[in-house]
Amino acid sequence: MLNETDSTKEKLDKILSSVSDLKHGLLPQECKDITNKEVGLQTIYPDGNKRLFMQCEEGGWTLIQKRYDGSVEFHRNWKDYENGFGDIHGEFWLGNKNIAQLTLEGNHELKIDVEDWNGNKRYAVYGNFSIGDASTKYQLIISNYSGNAGDGMSYNNGMKFTTYDQDNDKYPFNCADDSTLKGGWWYNACWTGKEAMLNGHYTHRNNGQQGIIYKSFKITSLKKSTMKIRRL
Repeated sequence: MLNETDSTKEKLDKILSSVSDLKHGLLPQECKDITNKEVGLQTIYPDGNKRLFMQCEEGGWTLIQKRYDGSVEFHRNWKDYENGFGDIHGEFWLGNKNIAQLTLEGNHELKIDVEDWNGNKRYAVYGNFSIGDASTKYQLIISNYSGNAGDGMSYNNGMKFTTYDQDNDKYPFNCADDSTLKGGWWYNACWTGKEAMLNGHYTHRNNGQQGIIYKSFKITSLKKSTMKIRRL
């Protein structure tokens, strides 16, 4: 389960603010709806009822993944990826059911930022992004690439999510359970040589199959990645 390590005072302030918003019918469903445009931890209500704490970035982006030092293990089971895990202040996965709820209504875009071990940065934006609910195995819909990292995600369009304990990819074996890959993702047939897989077991330089992988940028593992979404 995603760890919400907020202080008691901060939580109380956010709850009181949310109560005020509720009275005025202004509950935000995602970061873009927050009128004060503040960055950092914010309270949102994806379904208009359930309260979630989200990391919001400038421009109205809602963070759904963040990695930078390997402090959180991403080789996790289906339940963990469904509910979310990690530290909302650090490395985390927001949770497939939360991402599905966020992208249920309206059109959304996805932005991926990656950085290698020498400080070189690249990005990819997909103008059409959503995932289905649990009944679809959190099927990925993604298209309309732009950016300078290369199109690392279109190969996975239409794929269901796979973890080591639930195999939904097209390969004869479970890609997420492979001894090299080790991470939940929307695998197609594992690797073709140019796609992205950002949730592998964290490794340092010179690993071509495990860790934060964005092969159209670098063929070996990267240092940092973030995934963020925003309603268009």
